[in-house]
Amino acid sequence: MRFVGSVVIAIAMTVSGGCGNKKAEPAAAPATSSPQWVSFDDEEEEEEDDLMMVELMKATAECGNLKKLEPSAMMGKLKDGEVRCLDDTLKDSDRQTFKDKISRVLMADAWAKGDYHRWEAVVRRHLLEVDRSDPNLCYKFALHLSKANAEKSDETMKWVDVALENRSHWSGDLYKRRVNSLRKMKALSATKKWTWIEGRLLETPTEELRSDARLARNEAKTYAREWLEYAKQAGKDYTQALQLCISAAGTDGFCSGVLDD
Repeated sequence: MRFVGSVVIAIAMTVSGGCGNKKAEPAAAPATSSPQWVSFDDEEEEEEDDLMMVELMKATAECGNLKKLEPSAMMGKLKDGEVRCLDDTLKDSDRQTFKDKISRVLMADAWAKGDYHRWEAVVRRHLLEVDRSDPNLCYKFALHLSKANAEKSDETMKWVDVALENRSHWSGDLYKRRVNSLRKMKALSATKKWTWIEGRLLETPTEELRSDARLARNEAKTYAREWLEYAKQAGKDYTQALQLCISAAGTDGFCSGVLDD
């Protein structure tokens, strides 16, 4: 058992490393008459976009010119006061479109500055409170979390799943690479969680930890097998997926069946 755990840890350490449905707007009041279908032509849609931008500029006027702040954010040059002002404006706004644009400015600034702790917090808020429909953002967030310690394994796997829910936004080789990478992240995160619990179990053998370890090991072998299945189907190298699957399962029978299909 210790040998298997060592193999798993070694595998997990060699690898380092975005989503679902958009947050719903409040439902409109029921119509009192037959519904009227309204369509907009391109010109009307552009006018709507322009109007929304005007409203957004007014909402962020106290923070400065938003159009000038965006390139500054891309270079990580927003001042602390500007960051705080935009953050307060985002919190006070009821418009999801406003929240989305302001949030992305704040994300860009944090990332460009290398302030990954703040970036993580801003992205987490964005995905939980604003919009989680961007699979690229979910992918990037899951990848970031996958490099953290075992305590973030569950959150990593959550955002992997959300990214996979919206994987139809990708196509061709990008689709295959992203899905394979997400499957890999999920399998490695589950394995990291399992080995972490096994380590705690050795130090403090309790029935609760023993049960947690069984569940975590079952997750690890299941997700490793799912990665193995996808990698084989997509024509990707599945050597590591097979090793991970066998390590978690304790036997190659559970995993080798995938290769026989």
